[in-house]
Amino acid sequence: MRLLFIFSLLMLLLPCPVPASTAPTDFEQGRQLFAAGDYAGARQYLNRAFLADPANPDINFYLGRTAFELGDCETALMAFERVLIMDPGATRVKLEIARCHLRLGFKEMAKQYFREVLATNPPEPVWKNIERYLAAIEAGEKRHFVTGALTAGVNWDDNVYQSPVSDTILGIQLTGPSASPESDQIYDTTAVINHVYLFEEPGFSWKTTFTSYNALYENQQDLDVYYFALGSGPVWRTDRFMWSNSVVAKHIDVEHDRYLESIGFATALTLPAGPMLLNFGGRLEKKNNYDEPFRDATNYLLNVNPVLAVGPNRLSADFYREVEDADAGVYGYDRIGWTLLYERQLTEAVSAFAGIGVQKSEYKEVDPFFLVTRHDTIEELKAGLARLLWQSAASHRSLSAQLVYSYLESDSNISIYTYRKNVITLSMTFGF
Repeated sequence: MRLLFIFSLLMLLLPCPVPASTAPTDFEQGRQLFAAGDYAGARQYLNRAFLADPANPDINFYLGRTAFELGDCETALMAFERVLIMDPGATRVKLEIARCHLRLGFKEMAKQYFREVLATNPPEPVWKNIERYLAAIEAGEKRHFVTGALTAGVNWDDNVYQSPVSDTILGIQLTGPSASPESDQIYDTTAVINHVYLFEEPGFSWKTTFTSYNALYENQQDLDVYYFALGSGPVWRTDRFMWSNSVVAKHIDVEHDRYLESIGFATALTLPAGPMLLNFGGRLEKKNNYDEPFRDATNYLLNVNPVLAVGPNRLSADFYREVEDADAGVYGYDRIGWTLLYERQLTEAVSAFAGIGVQKSEYKEVDPFFLVTRHDTIEELKAGLARLLWQSAASHRSLSAQLVYSYLESDSNISIYTYRKNVITLSMTFGF
């Protein structure tokens, strides 16, 4: 009994043995760090795990995922390929291989693996994600883009001939339809269609723009205008600027008769500056006037157009200098001007705008009839509303309406060129 008592006492006093804890393996530590987003730390443990057991598919899978997150797609591909050798039907691995090929720029290989995964009828979240990848690949491979706008409008103009304020000039009574202001209703259509071709090299494209404008008068049909222009040339775009150049050809008919044609070169440079865009432009144009050949001319234009956008407000200005050297010097001129336009988004669908502009022209030779050198100043005020009527779900197409009022006032040292004009325009535009 005494021995049994002593043994029981020792059992109570001695500490109970604690089983030794098992340290996490390199693979487990690597997987935990991967889940925590520490990809660099995870890679160290997974590399050690791989050296100890290179045929383990789980280690290779996480090693591949870690390398992918670190941007090392070549290493990721090798790891995933090792898994695929051991399990050719591993759809999840094929999905990761497709992502690697896509990031490396091998789009055809990526599409092949994505389609192999789709063929296995994966869960809805997986196939929806694959569809998004395939759509992005398709968009990235697209080289041709067509955009444009079609506008139809009606205008009420109270002085279509820009008739002078007075119908008596130098004591001579003017006659004919342009002797005094004539009002008319004008129906116009404008089409602008752009085609852009993207080159393989990022940032370079070729843009072609076709413009058509027709204005048909209700009564004064001798003023009907048909205008066509085609411009084409290279565009260079980076994060810091966009520079476009184009050759431009124009053709104008008046009352179905050929009136003017021109050929020229235009350039435009856009620079972002914080909330502002700075646009610089230039144009050189050779004009051929069929109705009055002595008005054939070479035209030069330079302009600066800053645009500032702050919240719902947009303020833009345009400063320009234009010189026209005509065969008959009396029609040549030196012109400067500026416009200022303020726009505000009132609601998601409605915006308002107002603007002012001034243009001053100095002609180069004395007018042989009035015996003075002509100089004019034209001032314009305009205001309007625009409303978005409809927009497609992807915002690629839209329909909007515009209502614009403008007032022009021209003052000249030759009174026949002094006139006033009011124009109201209601139009609708379909953009695509």
